[in-house]
Amino acid sequence: MSPRSPREISVLVPPDLAPLYPDDPTRIGPYLALGRLGQGATGTVYAAVDTSSTTAGDRLVAVKVLRSPELESPDVYPALAQRLRNLSSVDPQRVVAPLNFDADANPPWLAMPYLAGQRLSHYVTKRGGLGTGKLVALAIGLAEGLSALHARGVAHGSLRPSEVLLESHGPHIMECAVAADSERLRGSGATWLSPERYRGGVATPAADVFAWGAVVAFAGTGRLPFGTGEPEEISQRVASGSFSLDGLAKGLRPVVGRALDPNPDQRPSLREVIGAVIAVWQAENTEQGAVPAPGDREEIGRILEREWHAVEPAPRVPEVIRLEGRLSNHRPSRALFLTGVVAVAGVLIGGGAWGIAQVTGGGTEAGPVAEEVPEEPEETASEEEEDPRTLVVRFDPAEQEEPEDGDGERVWVYTPVTRDGEIPRNQGIPSHEAWSEQWEEAGEPGQAVIRTDAEVLCARFCAAPEHVFLDEEARGTWELSGSDFIDYLSWGPVMIVEITFAEDQEGEGPREVVEVVELFSD
Repeated sequence: MSPRSPREISVLVPPDLAPLYPDDPTRIGPYLALGRLGQGATGTVYAAVDTSSTTAGDRLVAVKVLRSPELESPDVYPALAQRLRNLSSVDPQRVVAPLNFDADANPPWLAMPYLAGQRLSHYVTKRGGLGTGKLVALAIGLAEGLSALHARGVAHGSLRPSEVLLESHGPHIMECAVAADSERLRGSGATWLSPERYRGGVATPAADVFAWGAVVAFAGTGRLPFGTGEPEEISQRVASGSFSLDGLAKGLRPVVGRALDPNPDQRPSLREVIGAVIAVWQAENTEQGAVPAPGDREEIGRILEREWHAVEPAPRVPEVIRLEGRLSNHRPSRALFLTGVVAVAGVLIGGGAWGIAQVTGGGTEAGPVAEEVPEEPEETASEEEEDPRTLVVRFDPAEQEEPEDGDGERVWVYTPVTRDGEIPRNQGIPSHEAWSEQWEEAGEPGQAVIRTDAEVLCARFCAAPEHVFLDEEARGTWELSGSDFIDYLSWGPVMIVEITFAEDQEGEGPREVVEVVELFSD
C-alpha cells in the first residue's frame, strides 16, 4: 500500500513565535504544539493548532500545561477538574476561559482562545499611570470579569497586573485555572494580597475585591499603593490600611479606598464597585455632552470600550503545517511565509494550502508546499558541548566593549558563570554587586545580539523597584520585552541571567538571544 499523501493546513501565527524546547511536548491532547508563548509559576503556555477548525484564523489556540506546587498532591485533582468545569461556563468577554481541558492528563492542561495583547504590568511600567477614561474602562472591565468568575463559584485568588491582558477590546483576566496558595504569593504578591489571604486564608470574592482595588490604584498612578519594601513591611501596611492613592483620579479614590479596607466585611460588593465607577465616568463627562442614562448599561459599555485605546497586536502571519496522514506525535514541519513591510504573496495550492514566493531569510524560490522538506542533520553531542544553546551568564556594563556590529545592532558582551550548590533562599536580598560576586567565571567572554522580541523574565533588577519576583526555582517571573531589556542593559547594574540562543539563526555574526531569565536570591 502506498503511503498517505501529506496534508497541509494553514495557520495564522504570531510573528517570531519562540520555538519549542527539545523536551517540550509536540502534541497536547488533540492539539499540535508549534512554539512557546510564555512560562510562569503555574505552567507553560504553547501556541498550538486546533486541526478541527475550518479557518486559518481560528486554528491557533493557547494551550497551557499546568505545573505548580498547588498540584503536587493527587488529592487536589477533583477540585481542579471542578474548577475547570466552572471556568468553562464563565462569560469570556472579560475572562480568558477554557475552550477544552483535561484535568486527568499527566500533566493536566487547558486550551484557551489565543489573544494577542500586552500585560497591564508592562503597559503601566512603560507609560505610567492611565488617564481617567482608560482607567475607568479598565476598572469596570476587571470588576465585570471578577463578577463573571464569582457567578460560577470561582474566586481568582491572585489577581495582579501581570495577570491582566490588554487587547483591542479592553482587559481580560488571565491565570484563573489554579488558585495560587497564599504562602507562595507572599514574596512577590504581598501588595495584591488582602490581609486575610496573607495570613493563609483561602481565595474569596472579598479578597478579589481587595486585589481589584490594588490593581486599579497601581494602574491609575503607576505606583504600588502600599509602597515598596520587604514583603513583611508591605503586609503590615496592608493590615493597617496604610495606602496612598495620591495621583489617582479623585472620583475613584472613595471606592478604591473602600476596596482596600483591611476588614473584608467593609469592602464593597462588585455590583457597588461597578455602579460607583460608572457614576464617576458620568460625572467626568456630563459637561462634555449628553451621556446615557444610568440604566443603559450596553451603551455605557460601548462608550467605555472606545475610551480604551486599542492595544494593537502585531499582525499574525500565515504558516503551513504539514501533517503526514493523521496527527502524529512527531514535530510537524513548518514553512514560514514572508512578513513585514512587504505584502505576503499567497497562492492557493491543491486543497486550499498556502504557497509562497520565497522562504523567509532565503533568496531562492520555494517549490510547492507539498514537497518534502529535507530533514535537518542532528547535532552531535560534541557540537552541543561546544555550542550550548542555554547558558548562565553575567552582563556587566563595565565589560561592554563593542557597542554595535556592522548592521547597527547592539552587541552585548557576556561572561559564562557558575556557582556551587543551589541558589540560597530566604536569606535576605543581596545587592547586585554582592550577588554577582557569588558567581565564578566558567568560560571565555562571548558576544550576542538580543532580539527585540525576546522573552524576558526579570527577578529583581529589571523588574519593579524594591521588589523580588521569583518562582520556586529562584527564577524571575516579571515579564519584560526584549526591547525594554536592551534599554535597561544600557544603564542597569550587573546581572546574572540564563540566556537561550536562537536555534534557527542564519548567517555569520554574534548569536541571537531569544529568551532571558534573571536568576536571583531572596
